[in-house]
Amino acid sequence: MGFPSLTVYSWNMWKEARTSELPDSSILDTSSDEVLLCVHVALLCVQENPEDRPLMSSVVFVLENGSSTLTSPNRPAYFARQSAAVNQIRTDTQTSVNSFTLTEIEGR
Repeated sequence: MGFPSLTVYSWNMWKEARTSELPDSSILDTSSDEVLLCVHVALLCVQENPEDRPLMSSVVFVLENGSSTLTSPNRPAYFARQSAAVNQIRTDTQTSVNSFTLTEIEGR
């Protein structure tokens, strides 16, 4: 199961309600609530629509105080899709080769 990034992998785990499988079990044993809160906030911060992302002041508040009222994150911005779009533009663009001739004049 190959994913192009940790963000995409985390998003897929979130959608499948398997977020607790993301971190190493040794971390979950000691602070599972904090780890899952961090994953939740991280997914909120990388949502595709920037207007849906929380303000940094809200992120800091939630991470310091915890919260049980976080909204469910929307799909994250997929950088791989943007890269594919850029590659398509590159293949659609016609290129030309410029050449020139330089003549050097020398005296006798």
